[in-house]
Amino acid sequence: MNDLPIKLTLAGNAASKIIDKYGITSSEHIRLRDIAFREGAFVIEEPVARATASLVKSKNGATIRISPFDRPERKRFSIAHELGHLKLNHVEGKLQKACTEKDMRSWYKKSIETEANYFASELILPTTLIGRMCDVEEVDFEPVKKIAKKFRASLTATAMKFVQLNSEKCAFIYSEAGKILWSCKSADWKPFIQSGKILESGTEVYNFFKGKELYKEPIEVEANSWFNSDIDDEYIVEHSIGSHEFESVLTLLWIRPE
Repeated sequence: MNDLPIKLTLAGNAASKIIDKYGITSSEHIRLRDIAFREGAFVIEEPVARATASLVKSKNGATIRISPFDRPERKRFSIAHELGHLKLNHVEGKLQKACTEKDMRSWYKKSIETEANYFASELILPTTLIGRMCDVEEVDFEPVKKIAKKFRASLTATAMKFVQLNSEKCAFIYSEAGKILWSCKSADWKPFIQSGKILESGTEVYNFFKGKELYKEPIEVEANSWFNSDIDDEYIVEHSIGSHEFESVLTLLWIRPE
């Protein structure tokens, strides 16, 4: 996996210790409500005012509240995220921590929300279990979807782990409102990806934000449509999935081997 800030690495390590602690060796073993209970947190489903989930501490333990209206994979991530706050001591000295949808889509800010997201990602998608599944010859969203379905995870969290564990030169980009919000990359990826860059014509993501439908299959696009700096390859493979609900796009980029 490519280098991460130390706090994010430690957050992932904390989740890995739980995976080892309970001898989890398959996706079926990742029963998050049971894990949370064993770790001192009882999970209940009820609406959380102005938030997606919350963690409430007491002398006798903790309670994780999640929205009953969320999709199953969102509920799982919310449980893991709030458990992350508990295990990483983010609520020390506090009685309650409430988290919004925006908090759970915070992946590259220096915040406790990002740390909780990395904890949740490793707990739901353990590196030891998905590593081999990320070793593919063709980089696109098909293997990502299979992993996400098997582990009941979101596409965003899965795509992130996918590129970080992949041996190919690939990157994952999250875009909103026509610009790159954040990205992550494989160890061998070289081109600089500029956060905040306004996407240019020639990319599929640009077309989506202009109201056009995305291609369902990966396509080759000009590399300089994505990057300001020169790279050896004239073309790059782009596979994008858009969400009208969040007005966002998930993109996998792949520099195909010669």
